[in-house]
Amino acid sequence: MKKESNSLRAVLFALGGNLTIAVIKYIVSVISGSSAMLAEAIHSLADTTNQVFLLIGRKRSGKVADEVHSLGYGKEEYFWGFLVAVLLFFLGGCFSVYEAIRKLKHPEPLGNYLYIFIVIAAAMLIEYKSFSVAFKEFRKTSPKGFLKALKDSTDTNLFVILVEDFSALTGLTIVLITTLLSLINPFFDIVGTFLVGSLLIIMSYLLANELRKLMVGESIPRDARNEIRAIVRKYSVIKHINNIRSMYIGNNDFILLISVDMDDLSSGYAIENANEKIKMDISDKYPHAKYIYIDVKGGN
Repeated sequence: MKKESNSLRAVLFALGGNLTIAVIKYIVSVISGSSAMLAEAIHSLADTTNQVFLLIGRKRSGKVADEVHSLGYGKEEYFWGFLVAVLLFFLGGCFSVYEAIRKLKHPEPLGNYLYIFIVIAAAMLIEYKSFSVAFKEFRKTSPKGFLKALKDSTDTNLFVILVEDFSALTGLTIVLITTLLSLINPFFDIVGTFLVGSLLIIMSYLLANELRKLMVGESIPRDARNEIRAIVRKYSVIKHINNIRSMYIGNNDFILLISVDMDDLSSGYAIENANEKIKMDISDKYPHAKYIYIDVKGGN
């Protein structure tokens, strides 16, 4: 399970870096005529807008619970992250693919290769730094099993930034290779544009699918449920655990519903005392268990 992370630092760092990169890439794409560089400029502009959306989601998800939203506004961050995936990554990818098709019909020679390579090198350094900042924050709460932890992560901000920075580095690598090859044949610049667009569309699907699960109501990981089950079983008044249900509600917080059968010979005081101790033990182990409900059956 993840504890609170300083994802705001990662978001702000990525925002500044991507905005700078987007401006530089666009200027160089105009100077050189590189459609692959234009695709990368679109990629970086989408990433910049991503961070704005993530900041909006972070702000709105922090609103306190009220009468209309009694469990809070935590799922706001999933919604804004979903917009990032669908509107920005997907549309940006489609535009890049369109640009590749347009350039295929009306090919133009490239120029000013030196500027292109300088921008690629600078962008890769900035993107790597942004990725390392987000990765460092992620590692504070998930020290082992990176891929599994990333899949189980509910910190939308860090998850989106890690994915977008990884795709940015991959995209820059593609542009670097295809630009080098375009020195031999300008057609490879079109190939690079198409591949970057395809990469954005793939990332859009992966992000949207993960956020869809959280929006619908994803449960906490199985190992966490097993640990909670072990905590409940420690109490002798518990005869049987019927089921444990959970659902993330944003900001890493989740609801926990536990149905148990109590010993029929247990007193009302013993049952109530066990209930409170179970809740305290679970809260100590999982501070993000914001709402814990225990449905008790049996007892006198």
